[in-house]
Amino acid sequence: MVRRLPTLVAVALTGALVACGGPNPAAHFCDDYGKAVSKLYAAAGDYAAAPGEFASVVDVTMDELSRIRAGAPDEDLRRAFDSAYFALTVFSEDAALADFLARTDFNQDDVVKACLDYGIELTPSAG
Repeated sequence: MVRRLPTLVAVALTGALVACGGPNPAAHFCDDYGKAVSKLYAAAGDYAAAPGEFASVVDVTMDELSRIRAGAPDEDLRRAFDSAYFALTVFSEDAALADFLARTDFNQDDVVKACLDYGIELTPSAG
């Protein structure tokens, strides 16, 4: 039994190092969120020329966001998501939401800021 103890400790330490060295659990969530919300920002910038397209993007994005929230790896990211999501749902008209997004800095989004705490920098895509 005494001989096995160093082997068990070595196996346990190896497992712990592999677990700590694994991929960032927030990476997938943050990437999905960033892609979805970037679409909203891009469509908001084109609202005057294509309000129907914006409405379509809003519908699709809000459906995506429901799925994305389920992938939040911890309570901190879920709270950030809920705050950001609420900000998107307080507008009853597409024009008001588009105006809000057009005047808002993507980097001030609660999820974007929370992802930075995990070492993940999100930037809005071009469209």
